[in-house]
Amino acid sequence: MRDKIEGVLTPSQAKDLREYIGYRDFAEPLIAPLVSLLRERIPIITEPPAYCRVERRPEGHPWHHDTGPRGHMGWCRFTAGCVLTPQEMYTGGGFYFRDDPETASHHYCDLVFYDDAVENEHTVASHRGDRRVLLMFFRGPDD
Repeated sequence: MRDKIEGVLTPSQAKDLREYIGYRDFAEPLIAPLVSLLRERIPIITEPPAYCRVERRPEGHPWHHDTGPRGHMGWCRFTAGCVLTPQEMYTGGGFYFRDDPETASHHYCDLVFYDDAVENEHTVASHRGDRRVLLMFFRGPDD
């Protein structure tokens, strides 16, 4: 399962969120409505160890599942992400799923979410510029 909700943030809201890189709270005024939208669609649990953060990672991420390369996030069932930077502010930085490695997603102000199952292995290409993304990692109801 994977899906996208378009236009969950305005450019102004995305700019406000990208001002602080690091761990964030699911209850923050700009994040809580996104969590509510997700809850309407998937059975997410926000209690720890679930977390969210704004990240800037110019080197990108190699192919992976969000359970972590050593299984250190084995609890992670669902992931959601929203790019907070308009594409003209960076080059590269495409988000790809393994089953469609030619199609880059930049999902600026859109919320992409997926079940972190085998079919949702993904990568993020390296970039230049200031690409920032809100990432949310959730437990599922059986975890």
